Amino acid sequence: MKFLVGTNNKNKFEQFKFIFAYYGADNIQLVSLAELGITDDVEEDKNTLLGNARKKAKFFAEKSGLTTIADDTGFFVEALDGFPGIKAKRWLKGTERDRNLAILEKMEGVPEEKRGCRYRGVVAVYNPQSKKFWQAENDCEGVITKELYPGGFGYDGIFYIPHFRKTYGQLTEEEKISINFRGRGVKEFLDFLQKGGTL
Repeated sequence: MKFLVGTNNKNKFEQFKFIFAYYGADNIQLVSLAELGITDDVEEDKNTLLGNARKKAKFFAEKSGLTTIADDTGFFVEALDGFPGIKAKRWLKGTERDRNLAILEKMEGVPEEKRGCRYRGVVAVYNPQSKKFWQAENDCEGVITKELYPGGFGYDGIFYIPHFRKTYGQLTEEEKISINFRGRGVKEFLDFLQKGGTL
């Protein structure tokens, strides 16, 4: 079984590979956009994570002819009324570091008990032959730190996981799989396939 991973983000592609291997999915081959020479970017202009994930999965599936896995992630900060939400990567021009530092600045003076946040993400799979979707949505809860720590990408350096006493960027890949939407979503998808589910 061969699936295309609909992302140009190398970190994300490697994480998908690691997750499938972790769950022993030896019968599944993951292919990157780069391997197929696909360089397109898909504009994430839907107003939900599910809409964006489905749009990316469908676009790359139709372009390649392969069943495609894509995802979309949002970062929601409680004290900021859920900001930046689904525009986590697009609300501020600049680097990931710039966006992390800007969030910390907005959170200056906010007490510990009000620094809750979550990663929310959707994994979507689309089969261009049957024109059918499969999808899963999951949350990962944490707390905004008071400084930026090294490790990871996105907001991992300011996202503290009390259960592990580490920032998300400091977690091992195995620890991430147990709590993040991508690991949990892939597990749900593999369970779906194992139970005879088809797309």
